[in-house]
Amino acid sequence: MKGWIKQMNNPQEFPLYNKPIPKIYVEEGLNLLYFSDEKPGSFFLHSHDFIEVMFVLEGKISISAEGARYPVDKGSIVIVPKGLLHCTIVEEQSLKYERFVLHIDPKYIESIIGNYKIESNRFDFLNEPCVRECSQESRWRLRGLLDRIFYAGERKEEVGRALLQCHTMELMITFLDIMNRDKRSRIAMKNPEVGQIIEYINKNFTDPALDMSIITSQVYLSPGYIARLFKEYTGTTIYNFLMQKRLDHAKELIKEGWMVTHACMECGFTDYTSFLKAFKKAYRITPKEYQKKHRPQNATEH
Repeated sequence: MKGWIKQMNNPQEFPLYNKPIPKIYVEEGLNLLYFSDEKPGSFFLHSHDFIEVMFVLEGKISISAEGARYPVDKGSIVIVPKGLLHCTIVEEQSLKYERFVLHIDPKYIESIIGNYKIESNRFDFLNEPCVRECSQESRWRLRGLLDRIFYAGERKEEVGRALLQCHTMELMITFLDIMNRDKRSRIAMKNPEVGQIIEYINKNFTDPALDMSIITSQVYLSPGYIARLFKEYTGTTIYNFLMQKRLDHAKELIKEGWMVTHACMECGFTDYTSFLKAFKKAYRITPKEYQKKHRPQNATEH
């Protein structure tokens, strides 16, 4: 792996930041999006409250998830489970990174299993990060269905809505068929020292005393070398990884009904000002605004 990777730490650096992105609300718990980027580099580290499924139309990328780096070629399907910290790295030789993206609420999968009497283990592939190589036939099947859903979603009349429902059901059946037929998965590239660092952070990120010197001392390599190695495999820095783990945990606590200040301290932040600044930068919303938006009804503050 080369050391050319540029980290896009700020959302404003994205080519599509703050621009209209076509998004089709398919039905409750399922959204379809289309993206096209022409700038290589590393997208910012993040996680989702849903399952993300990407169908890569153009470009050569890598997906970094918890220290494992998965190479992805044109025509592949990428599965990113709910809550998994990850980032996308667009390789330097890619002229365009184009993809369809499905955002799937796990409850939507549960409804399909219940309504159509499908064995739940048929969807087990959604629980782990995965890059699946598709056959040429599978690529054409998926591309045709996604295009039809996209165009049906742009039609406002009842015919468009009916077509959308039909195509969506066909898509889910086709997707399930492809994932259970095309078994060629890309093997993730891993490094034992990077894995050791991530394991240590995952176990200790709520400790406010945890800093870079403590983290890098867990492996018998120079701090500078392990920092470069970590970025090669994850697309981000050790510090950014630690901060995002804390922020994601704080976000979940706030959703559960915790007071913002208590969530801040519980996740390893030592002062509220730093937490507020980091939270707003990561999610483009303040912690209290997020609390109002996501706090469950009748929740008791912790």
